[in-house]
Amino acid sequence: MDFMKAFDQTVREIKREVNLKVLKVPELEQKVLDATSDEPWGPHGSALSELAQATKKYSECQMVMGVLWARLGERDANWRHVYKALTIIEYLIANGSERAVDDILDHYSKISVLSSFEFVEPNGKDSGINVRKKVETLVGIINDKERIKAVREKAASNRDKWVLQNY
Repeated sequence: MDFMKAFDQTVREIKREVNLKVLKVPELEQKVLDATSDEPWGPHGSALSELAQATKKYSECQMVMGVLWARLGERDANWRHVYKALTIIEYLIANGSERAVDDILDHYSKISVLSSFEFVEPNGKDSGINVRKKVETLVGIINDKERIKAVREKAASNRDKWVLQNY
């Protein structure tokens, strides 16, 4: 089992290097792809923070959001790509630029259509439920401008507290 984990990790690292050096995938785009990978854990806090910061620049915001919208279009066994893209979108609502939030509102239909997302693992486990629950949460936030404002204010307050604690 440890050999397979090490092998999988090595293959992922090689693929990442090929993307960056041979296919010339921009580093930021690769970071979004990494954050929405098929790994069984969510995107790391530092990656989320870096992506939120990137949305403050116009061209970088377009790149981040473009990859996220593409990931939402994936289906079936790639349910983790979709789920993690939704997780990043939720984080961006709270911590991203106003431009990112506007883009999310403009693409509401790409999110809401996933309320019927289905994927059942070969063992019978309904993995699509993770996507459906995340969509339900996001739709509740997106449809309420006051809630968006409250989520953003709370995130800003938490960032301020964290900065003060580290001095």
